[in-house]
Amino acid sequence: MTNDLYTAVVTATPGSARSDDGALSLDVTEPRTLDGPGEGTNPEQLMAAALGSCLLDSLRIAATSTGGSTEGAQVETRVTLANDEPGYTARYALRVTLPDAGADASAVLEQALSICPFTKTLDASALDVQLA
Repeated sequence: MTNDLYTAVVTATPGSARSDDGALSLDVTEPRTLDGPGEGTNPEQLMAAALGSCLLDSLRIAATSTGGSTEGAQVETRVTLANDEPGYTARYALRVTLPDAGADASAVLEQALSICPFTKTLDASALDVQLA
C-alpha cells in the first residue's frame, strides 16, 4: 500500500504553464528549431529539468545511506525529441557526476535509479545513464 506524499498541480494552456501554488509560472513554446517562436522554455527543457532534479534528489538519499555525499554532484540531462510516425518519441540521456559519493559511486547511482520515481516510469530502452 502506498501513501501519497505530495501532488504537484500545474495547468498548461497554450503558451504557458502555471502551478496552483504560484511557485511556477512559465511561458512555454516550441523551440525555433521546430518552427516555434522559441520565446520561453519548451516541454523538452522542462522534462530535462524535472528528470535531472529528481535523480539528483534520489542520489542524495542513496549517498546518505552509504555514508557518501552529493557535494559537487550534478546531473546533465538531455531530452531528444524524435519523429516516430505517427507522432513523436523521446530519448533521455543522463550524465551523472558524483565526486564525493564514497567508495562505490556506481552502487550509489544504481540505488538512486531504483528509488527515483521519474526514472522508474521511463521505458528503459529510452534511458541512457552514464557515470562520469
